[in-house]
Amino acid sequence: MGRCIVAYAESGEGGVDAVLGVVLRPDLVDGTPSLMDVAARHEPSGYGPKGPNAYGSWLACLGWSARVTPKRGQLNIPTASWELDVHQSVRNLQPQGTTAKSVYGHVNVHVGAFRLTDPALMAEAEGVLARTGLSVMEQLQPA
Repeated sequence: MGRCIVAYAESGEGGVDAVLGVVLRPDLVDGTPSLMDVAARHEPSGYGPKGPNAYGSWLACLGWSARVTPKRGQLNIPTASWELDVHQSVRNLQPQGTTAKSVYGHVNVHVGAFRLTDPALMAEAEGVLARTGLSVMEQLQPA
C-alpha cells in the first residue's frame, strides 16, 4: 500500500460524528486505501468482536489521538471547509464491556475520501508527506 494522508474532523452537534478520510492524491496508483480495512488488519479486540463497531471505534481513537498528540509536521487547520465522499459509516458505537454510549466523544464514524475545499489548503495538505517523509498508512499496518 502506498503512502497517503489521513484526515480527521468532527461533525454534528458537539462533535458526535468522527470523520476520517484519505486525502486523494493523483499518485495513488492503487486507488484509495480503505481505512476500515486498515482497522480490520489491526484486529482491535479491545473494542469488541471483529466487525464494524470495533473497527469504527479504533478509527475514532486514531483520529482523536492524532489530534490531542500532534506530531512534528502535522497539519492542523481547525476552521477549514472540507468534504467527504463517504464510503462507509458505523453508527451507534458501543464500547465493549461498558455502558458508554460513545467512543472518544463520538457516536458515529464516517470514512471515505477527504478533500479540503480551498485549493491552497489542499496543496498544503498534499505537501505534508514531502515535508515529513511520514508514511501514515505504512505506520498503521500491524508489525
